[in-house]
Amino acid sequence: MKYLYRSRTNKKIAGICAGFGEYFDLDPSIIRIVWLATVLLGGTGVLIYLICWLVIPLNTEQHVVTSFHPLTRSKDNRIIAGVCGGLGEYFQIDPVIFRLAFIVGVLALGMGILLYIILWIAVPSEK
Repeated sequence: MKYLYRSRTNKKIAGICAGFGEYFDLDPSIIRIVWLATVLLGGTGVLIYLICWLVIPLNTEQHVVTSFHPLTRSKDNRIIAGVCGGLGEYFQIDPVIFRLAFIVGVLALGMGILLYIILWIAVPSEK
């Protein structure tokens, strides 16, 4: 049986997002981005994070093996910070589509720059 734990090895604050990533076999960066969107768009993400911090126990194992392909910023396919190149590599589609989506987000919604900066900060660089 699988149990939901806070991660001890891949944590940024309390290990909540990494714990969800380990449980659902997803990249924790994707969970962090979705969580950050709930914080920015509605503000409920902070309250839910605090509740999870109190309710979900810390993992007692030192190392958990996961098989996900990590989301990283690309070093080879980059124009500014490699965010679109990394998204293209992760989802296996042309990064130009992500670049166009960010440009439309900037022009139409005004949130494209903020989202790009969030991804630049949240997604680690390729090793």
